[in-house]
Amino acid sequence: MSKRKPKKKKKVDALDEEAVEPTGEAVHHETGVSASGEASVEEIELSEEAAELFSRLEAERDEAVAGRQRALADYRNYQRRAMENEVRAAQDGVARVVRSLLPVMDHFDLALNQDLSQLNVEQMVGGVKIVRDELTKALELHNVQPISPEIGDEFDPNLHQAMMKQAAEGIEPNHIVMVMQPGYQLGDLILRPAKVAVAPAEEEE
Repeated sequence: MSKRKPKKKKKVDALDEEAVEPTGEAVHHETGVSASGEASVEEIELSEEAAELFSRLEAERDEAVAGRQRALADYRNYQRRAMENEVRAAQDGVARVVRSLLPVMDHFDLALNQDLSQLNVEQMVGGVKIVRDELTKALELHNVQPISPEIGDEFDPNLHQAMMKQAAEGIEPNHIVMVMQPGYQLGDLILRPAKVAVAPAEEEE
């Protein structure tokens, strides 16, 4: 029998091994870290810039939060002061009206303290007139004016309230025949229109 010759093992060239498996040092060079595991100079500089940017953004955030809190506090203080001023203004308005009415109350007290057995009708009417004059002065002091139309004046729905229609000789249609109650106005604000009777139109008659 013939003996088979053993096959020779194929040698691997050293150069081929380096080509197949790159060294660890080459791998770490691509990631920016050396074989010893130390970071490169570029990465250290980038980290310092990022830390500085983060610190600046954090400071800006804290400043914005503090500014918002100050704005909210100022707004709450403004609301409180506005409410207090509104209440104070209303109280001042009422106080002015009440002060102007105090003389009227004084005249009422004087009239009620009189000995009625010694007063006649004329004296009583004169006392009432004095009190009314004082009240009129108090109203005028606050720019309150009466609305007192005359008979024969044209009816104005902005100032007058027609309570009834009544024909009258010599009064044109849609004109005032009778004044039942005067009205009052505060500047341009109508507090109460004057209540009147108005002559009807011809077709209504």
